[in-house]
Amino acid sequence: MQQAVQRDYQELLEEIKEITTADGFVSSCLEIKESLFFYELDLMLAAYTASLELLAAAALLRATLKSKRDLLKAEAEVEQCVNTLLAELAKYQFPLDVQYVVDRFLQGPAPRIRWRISVYSYMTKAYAAQPDSVPNDLDALVAKAHRLLRSQEEDLGAKLAAALGEIGARMLRGARLRPVWLQVSHPRIQVVLAGLQTLMNNLRVTPYFNYPLEDLATERQKRRKIKGNVVADLGVFRNFRQGGTGYTELNIACERDEYDAFLESFVSGFQYLDVEPDQTVIELITMILEARLVHPGVDGRFLLRLLVYCNRWKLIQVSDAILELLAELDWDDPLFYESWSLLNSFSGRALPAMRRFARAHRDSPLLPYLALFVSSGRPSKRRWSLLKEIFEHYPEENEDKAHIALSIARYGGEDAVAYLEQGLNSAKHANGPYKKALEKALAEAKRETGN
Repeated sequence: MQQAVQRDYQELLEEIKEITTADGFVSSCLEIKESLFFYELDLMLAAYTASLELLAAAALLRATLKSKRDLLKAEAEVEQCVNTLLAELAKYQFPLDVQYVVDRFLQGPAPRIRWRISVYSYMTKAYAAQPDSVPNDLDALVAKAHRLLRSQEEDLGAKLAAALGEIGARMLRGARLRPVWLQVSHPRIQVVLAGLQTLMNNLRVTPYFNYPLEDLATERQKRRKIKGNVVADLGVFRNFRQGGTGYTELNIACERDEYDAFLESFVSGFQYLDVEPDQTVIELITMILEARLVHPGVDGRFLLRLLVYCNRWKLIQVSDAILELLAELDWDDPLFYESWSLLNSFSGRALPAMRRFARAHRDSPLLPYLALFVSSGRPSKRRWSLLKEIFEHYPEENEDKAHIALSIARYGGEDAVAYLEQGLNSAKHANGPYKKALEKALAEAKRETGN
């Protein structure tokens, strides 16, 4: 490659400004179209998106190598460029064919770009704050992002962007993203992960940075040693528009290991049924089930096969996730039946998870089902204790609590009779359907006990 002076981030920002006006967008798309042997609109827009995001990320990284102040300046300018582009495209009326391209861009890539750019800013900050060595595991961070999304905390957007930015920062250092997260993640997370993986693929083939990056201090030292000698010409960032090379989110390349092969095997069969699962497999299965809690669009067939493995291996470790999933599913969903069957197969070993669930969700509609489950097993102190706890802490005197009382009656024994008598005496309403249901439960308990 022809040598050139090391580029300052300001030159990268100028390049971004050129392609983020209405005219710049149209010109860039025409360049991309000319570089393609086979024209395809979505591919053209994906190439424009990848080119813009690569430039933005490179500018932010180059700025952070200089100083925090430069990073803040670069962030503001990149954000302004994106806002200018979207405003101009929405404002002007274009010729028929151009308007069609613009509309497709505004409906699809545009909101994704805006969301990803905010994450890339957090990614750059997280990278700058990293120590010399960082863990390579991204799975736990992806799971953390899903839990955060489910929590619905205040200022969720910024917190989620920061969490995803941490994933990006580790990917800059070489951490590998599993392909499964591009399949099962919530769309708000999946969009960013797809962008991050595409960005890393393009950084790998763009000699502006020697990907993967080392820590910030080392990267700064490397550039001090260069002293203005060659890094790369801006032309390497124009490959999408002029050479048709690079990666887009339509052709995401991911490295794979044996665990990825295991997860991908669910599509074709059950060839791993006789393999003993290790801790990594158990954790991955649990995290995938947790992702389903916030993303109902996960392929149901994939999850059903996952549950087959859980049943075969008796993975009691997934009990907490299964209980949360049961609470989210409709009773007529095939996944509900398979999840309930799996829980039944765990028998008494699932009781600790049930207790945790009952304490975290005192009024869950799932509790009457759990009470029935607990009452059906062999009597024990743990079962009796859990039944009482579910009943005592259920807040409303309604039909669901009456069903819990019936489960206590089916459990039987002198303790059940005495407990229901006490519950009947302490009922808030002297008459009404709830008290009548308690009386029925007490009569059932006496029959079970033989009184």
